[in-house]
Amino acid sequence: MALLPSFIRSPRMAKRPARPAGRPPAGDEAVLDAPDDRLSPALVAAARGEWTTAAGLLAATRTAAEWEPRDRYARRLAAFARSRPEWYEEWRATAPADPGVLLVGAQLAVDRAWPSPARAELLREVSPLITAAARADDRDPVPWRIALDHARGSRAGHRYFEELWEAAVRRAPHHYGCHVAALRYLAASWHGSHRECFDFADRAAQDAPADSLVQALPARAAFRYLTDGCGPAV
Repeated sequence: MALLPSFIRSPRMAKRPARPAGRPPAGDEAVLDAPDDRLSPALVAAARGEWTTAAGLLAATRTAAEWEPRDRYARRLAAFARSRPEWYEEWRATAPADPGVLLVGAQLAVDRAWPSPARAELLREVSPLITAAARADDRDPVPWRIALDHARGSRAGHRYFEELWEAAVRRAPHHYGCHVAALRYLAASWHGSHRECFDFADRAAQDAPADSLVQALPARAAFRYLTDGCGPAV
């Protein structure tokens, strides 16, 4: 069978973009991959050292019970805080009881501990930060998603995991982040098996509304099965 022309043409040399003549002026910073028009201003302000926009964003998600966006924003702000710890420290020093700063702090502590060979020991030390974030707003399921990730990394047993899971779904029965965290805990490469992983995903999808992100959980489990373990990464 003849090859299609697109596969037999001579390869073209990739055109290299021109390099900038000089470095950007001091103080200018680029924020890449901002996911939406709500988080982008918070990241731009954070790059200038301002934390109030991020605090306002998380406060708005809490007031409106927008738990999925709140989860995404907390992750992204914690990632920013890893590279700019002074920004987070100023926020925490100025507003130590802010539920937003407590949430970002809990995520940040887990993120910092995760790459370490002493992960389990380090994660046990950050438990009080997750507890503080959970107590800041009893409605919020996001600290419980962080707690589920924490349980996985700290090698917590199934009974403790089940207690966390029950607490999470009481607050938001179809919160996608909590479901993904539970799926990862149940992975064969962590604390469960492929069968547990698939059974959990199927039951969750059957119970979820038609427009819920949880409907995608079986596909996620299948993909992770093919890549071994239903998703070992945080």
